[in-house]
Amino acid sequence: MSTALGVAPDSNGQGCDALTHRRVIAGQWASTGVLSGLSVSGRQDLRYGVSPGLAVCSMGETDGMSIAWWDGGGSPFTENAVDAGDSAYPRIDAVYIVSYTGQPDNRVHVKVQQGTPSAAPQPPQVEAGGLVVGYRRLPAGAMSTASAMAWGDVDYAISYEANLGLLEEYVDRRTNVWGDPRPRQWSIEYPVTVYLPTDRVVELTYDADVAYAIRGDQGQMLPVGDNDWASWAVTFILDDQDIPGSTRETLLMHGVWTHAHDSVIMTMRQGTHTIKVKQGLASKQGNGQSYMHYGENDGLTYPGRTVQVWDRGPAR
Repeated sequence: MSTALGVAPDSNGQGCDALTHRRVIAGQWASTGVLSGLSVSGRQDLRYGVSPGLAVCSMGETDGMSIAWWDGGGSPFTENAVDAGDSAYPRIDAVYIVSYTGQPDNRVHVKVQQGTPSAAPQPPQVEAGGLVVGYRRLPAGAMSTASAMAWGDVDYAISYEANLGLLEEYVDRRTNVWGDPRPRQWSIEYPVTVYLPTDRVVELTYDADVAYAIRGDQGQMLPVGDNDWASWAVTFILDDQDIPGSTRETLLMHGVWTHAHDSVIMTMRQGTHTIKVKQGLASKQGNGQSYMHYGENDGLTYPGRTVQVWDRGPAR
């Protein structure tokens, strides 16, 4: 039915039904997740405590999303209990909220899915539509959830219009790094993996301070000739393919730490992506090679080489 929020159903049922309402909500959120509250805690029995809170939930893509409030109903803990700890191995339990939109009822529930004991336990799958609000690692032999420790991460709901900020960063903190002295012997480094909940506008940045010098027998910097030079080139790689037009080349001269910067703004599709950089000398004159430094050097502090992935908002 095509209608709008704020339009009440008339005597013929024409107006905003529940499914339309959920689909409108889904257009406002890039992902399901916790909005507030729903903090998980241990107890002196085999249930998990859960504080009242709010979450964006979904029973499936075609069913839209609901904004679910859970107050605990005077009993702020999971509806079901788990077994006592295994005699030999720990396990991971998943506490979750689910907002049913029909069967078996129209209520919000908070439950726990018990994990499988193992020397290397893995989190269990929860029922369809369930949103995990906390994982807990229950030690072997535990007789209550009081000794369970927080494990893993919790997803928080993201508004569709939100700017997610810094998604991921890689900083090369090695103190002294000498690059390959041969031009166009590219080094592919610094893999950074990000997950995008929707199609997003993303900015990739690269920063480094690079010198051109001769490497001494003890690894020290020796000067190149007064007329010697080199160029430092960087290209971004997305999912193992060079990003067209993303190469930046920086001139390196004798005795100067040169700041190299590269950035590119592009649209990335929803899903998981891996970003890398291809870097090295593009050309040179003389016998020098590139040299990078992180941290203090002669009273100055250098950044090493840094790759950052920034979200700039939804693709329109």
